[in-house]
Amino acid sequence: MEAEGRTSQLPLFPFKEGCLLAALSSGRCSGDPPGGPGGPGSAGRKAEPRGHRALAGSAGSSQSPPSQLSAAALFGPAFAVLNRAFADAMAEQRVLKALQEELICPVCLGVYRNPVSLSCGHSFCEECIQGLLRSQRCPQGLVSCPLCSAQEALPTKLQPNIQLRSVVQKFLDTSEKNAALEEKLKREVECEGKGESSDLHDEIMCDFCLEEPQPAVKTCMNCETSLCQAHLGKHSTKAFLTSHVLVEPCDAHVLAERRCAQHGKLLECYCVTDSVCVCMLCCATSSHRSHEIISVEEAFGQARSDFPKAVQTLKKHEAAVNKSLENLLSQQEKIKALERLHRNHVEKSFNMICEQLDRSKTEILGAISDIKEQELSQIEPWIKEHKEMKDAASRSVQELKALRDQKDPVLFLKGLSAIQARKRKQVPNKDGTELAELLTVTDESMKNVIQEHFQPYDHLILDAKSSMESSFAHEHLTFKSCQVCGLHVDDKVLRIVLFPLLIEMPFWVYSTSCFSSGQHFWEVITRDSLCWKVGVTDNSFQCYLEMSSQRRLRVFLDKRLIKVRLLNTAIRMVRVQLDCKRKTVSFFDVSVKDYSGSSRSYVPIAAVIIPASSPVYAIFSISHGFLSLT
Repeated sequence: MEAEGRTSQLPLFPFKEGCLLAALSSGRCSGDPPGGPGGPGSAGRKAEPRGHRALAGSAGSSQSPPSQLSAAALFGPAFAVLNRAFADAMAEQRVLKALQEELICPVCLGVYRNPVSLSCGHSFCEECIQGLLRSQRCPQGLVSCPLCSAQEALPTKLQPNIQLRSVVQKFLDTSEKNAALEEKLKREVECEGKGESSDLHDEIMCDFCLEEPQPAVKTCMNCETSLCQAHLGKHSTKAFLTSHVLVEPCDAHVLAERRCAQHGKLLECYCVTDSVCVCMLCCATSSHRSHEIISVEEAFGQARSDFPKAVQTLKKHEAAVNKSLENLLSQQEKIKALERLHRNHVEKSFNMICEQLDRSKTEILGAISDIKEQELSQIEPWIKEHKEMKDAASRSVQELKALRDQKDPVLFLKGLSAIQARKRKQVPNKDGTELAELLTVTDESMKNVIQEHFQPYDHLILDAKSSMESSFAHEHLTFKSCQVCGLHVDDKVLRIVLFPLLIEMPFWVYSTSCFSSGQHFWEVITRDSLCWKVGVTDNSFQCYLEMSSQRRLRVFLDKRLIKVRLLNTAIRMVRVQLDCKRKTVSFFDVSVKDYSGSSRSYVPIAAVIIPASSPVYAIFSISHGFLSLT
């Protein structure tokens, strides 16, 4: 039967489950619809909103098994949408089956065709129930319902079930619609699986189609509408529309991009001078009037011809950047490797030194203990002898005290003579026994240990001055003349002569010498100035040490602050070291007892890597007092 053929495949509705349940409850065959023949179910079908087209198409893909869909989702982002749509379709399938069962005629077992209702409330296909009623031969002109056998008078005209007809019609229309959408979705799945592009979700639909919007084939820039093939033919036949610009189908965003932001006109021209697309009003009224203007089509042709060259240029640039980046990454890894190497070396060296110092400490402390025991063993007999002498002297003193009260002259003289006749040893002088010798031995041992363990580092620890001066050559610089109001410059002194007025430091005084290679240093006496700057430059950068009146010491590389420190006392002398090979500048605080250089110490302030690529000059600036070169 025709009805059975049309229902052999379960169609999928683009409706939500709540809508289907409402349709199911309103279209049951157990009685007339609540709204009667004129209820809302009899209204004509409205055009589906364009925003739901993709969802409807996705919901119609019920033929694709879930396992195949989830596996295909690995091939492209469109499968995520398809997978969600398929899940929704599977969730609605049970509701659709229930609805299909309610739409089956009990006579022909197919979907209702022009359903009508009897007075008992049961519904049948109009053709089916008419055939049954004609075949019945009941007495008194009565007919009975095939389902409940309820009898009623033979109706002259069967009452149509309008709401049930509406539900059946939607069911059948959706079946046809879903068949087309499923075929399209199947093609989309195949394209995604093969890695081909597809425009299922970005498809531009015709703006003039009402019931069934068709895919657009062109977009009119003047009308700002998209047209299918049928409406494009109507658009092209009108004479006053033939001058409109037609492009490939595009959305509102692309349409906005093709219009002038200032005038809202089409971008039909190209300004060669400014390399920008402009409209006709821009060419006539704006700043592009005197520029070279060509059409967009001509500019497009030129750009297409120059495109391979541009691509080649960018590829070369990309290759150069990649090579430079690889070089930098390689240098980065080398620096990290060297840092790890030196760190391990230093840690290992100091661990070894600590172990050796611990052993030496134990040995020296053991030697000190041995010397102590030796010295104490020599002192103990002396202590015992002195105690015996002390006891004898104490007894004699007690006897003399008792003899003081003797009144008998003979006894007094005999007792005193006996006490005086006793032999008394002379008290030896044992002050400062061997203590000096003990300290001498300890000091000598510690000196030997230090010289043994720290000898590899003595040039860094014990003799920093000689190491510093041996590698860097002292440059006795002189100042270049500088024409600045209130500033006096001679060979060795830079002086402010408008004292006590303070002037700013926008100027720099250069040295007469410049440096391109080697290691150099110079020293500047700064004790006579509150605010000063000393550093280096090659006219492409400036690296300098600055002292402010608030005793704030700062290091700059151009305008970038490298280091800042607040000092309690002013710096009296600064040393600047330049290493042209390593491209570094170092600043030191020089502490001196006198300026003859007989005794100096150097405290590092900062070391800066500079981008020097040409001869480097020493630079100086001042706003108060004077600076002097040594």
